[in-house]
Formats: sequence, C-alpha cells, structure tokens
Amino acid sequence: MRLPDSELGSVLTFLYGGVNGSVGLLASLPRDWFEMLAALQDGLKKVIYGVGGFDHESWRRFKDERRNEAASNFIDGDLVEAFLDLPPEKAREVVASVWPGGEFSYEEVSRRVEELQRLH
Repeated sequence: MRLPDSELGSVLTFLYGGVNGSVGLLASLPRDWFEMLAALQDGLKKVIYGVGGFDHESWRRFKDERRNEAASNFIDGDLVEAFLDLPPEKAREVVASVWPGGEFSYEEVSRRVEELQRLH
C-alpha cells in the first residue's frame, strides 16, 4: 500500500481473510519501526488485558493437542492501536516506562501508531 505522505512510504502489505470471518494484514516494516513497536507492545501488555481478562500473552498463544507456544516476532496491531484508546496520562506513563531515557515522546509514539493504523 502506498502512503505518499508517510514515513512508511511504500510498505509491502498483504490483506487476507479467513474462512472463520477473520481479516488480517501483514506488513513488512522497517527494522527501526519494528523495534519501536515491539517495545511499545511489551509495555502495553502490562496495562492492557485481552479478552475475558486474560493477559495478552496467554490470549495470543498458539495451542493445540501437542503444543503450547508463545507468539513471537510479530506486532499485534490490535494491541498497539489500543495505545490510542488509553487516557493521555496513562499513555504518557507507558511511554515513560518503555523509554525512560526519552528516546521517544508521547507525541512521536502517537504519530507512529496513527501512521501504522493508516495501513489498513
């Protein structure tokens, strides 16, 4: 998808639909974006809970009769976009806990998450 006025420029995306009605988007993000969003995702897991009050990692785990594996090496867009739904003071707390050295400001994180949201 092309976002001409975006830092992401022309990110390769793949939109898919599942037989159960699910819709998803895969995007190839630049490494610096992935690392920033992965750090944000880890911070959000501490303050946002999944469906039914499960912690997010339990809810997103792969499970079948033989295995139970943690989800890894992907950005959960639903969780990251939930950052925008937090009250501003709580979102600022998350940013301060994830980047105590001030590498990213609340405004920069919000802008990047909004830009990511525009991919779909």
